[in-house]
Amino acid sequence: MKEKFKWFVLLMALFFLGSVAFVQAEEKEMRPEVKAAIEKLDSEDRGERRKAAETLGRLRDKASLPALIDALRDEDFGVRVNAADALGNLRDKSATPALIEALKDEHDGVRISVVVAMGYIRDKESVEPLIEALTEDENEGVRISAAQVLGNLRDRRATPVLLKALKDEKRRIRATAARSLGRLGDPEAGEALIKALKDEEVRVRLYASGSLGNLRVASAIEPLKKLLEDEDARTRCATASALGKLGDNSGLDIALKELENEDIRIRTEALRALGYIGETTEPVVNGIKKALKDKNKSVRRVAEMVANQLRIEIKTEKEEKPESDQR
Repeated sequence: MKEKFKWFVLLMALFFLGSVAFVQAEEKEMRPEVKAAIEKLDSEDRGERRKAAETLGRLRDKASLPALIDALRDEDFGVRVNAADALGNLRDKSATPALIEALKDEHDGVRISVVVAMGYIRDKESVEPLIEALTEDENEGVRISAAQVLGNLRDRRATPVLLKALKDEKRRIRATAARSLGRLGDPEAGEALIKALKDEEVRVRLYASGSLGNLRVASAIEPLKKLLEDEDARTRCATASALGKLGDNSGLDIALKELENEDIRIRTEALRALGYIGETTEPVVNGIKKALKDKNKSVRRVAEMVANQLRIEIKTEKEEKPESDQR
């Protein structure tokens, strides 16, 4: 019995020594610039502390995690903002409990940064606190950020609160809710999004049409056709894309027309719409080939992507020249 006890004591001692050695090794391996920034978080100068938290966010070293969590309680709001941003950059779920607590911070900017950090970390444990932030926070920026992050987390627990936000008096909250509902993949949002197609705010109509396409809501086809006459060109293109996803080509003429729009964003949206509609008629092929020569690189890149998607043969300038010109 005594012999067994001796072996137990010996094993525990070896375990303890190994743990100490591991911790010491970790401390020795900490990068000098990380260690220096962590030390500056204790500076009496708030400017230095702010810069230190910002530096740690840029360095993205998980050895700084405990120090950054402590910095969420700094007396200076700027330090707390930078600490939250840095924790978001680390993408470590062990920071979630501290971030949830920081959602109660008195400063609006801190709470916004905390919500954004939660979006980067993507921990499902933050869904309920984010729902609470969307429904109860008094700051519009916090609520908008919460609505956006809830969409990015793609958790259907957020469907009811986003549906409620779709009727909010603040137009930016309605717009963000319309966009996020399309990311949750919950068909229950279909009816409310169809109603949102008549919203007075253009971005609500824009995002609602996109979400209906993403959710493949078949009952939205006729209401979407009416939106093809919207005064906003971007909304018309988004609607053409949504209809294309639903197997309807009613937006084809709109997409072809908007290929000539002066706005780069509209031309790229029109090209994407053609990709979703999926037709390869002569006007479509000619329109895409013309876009391949667009003066804007982004438009050319999207045109090439759509051409490949539709399996449209792309010829180089050399291939297009007659044989007599190549001699």
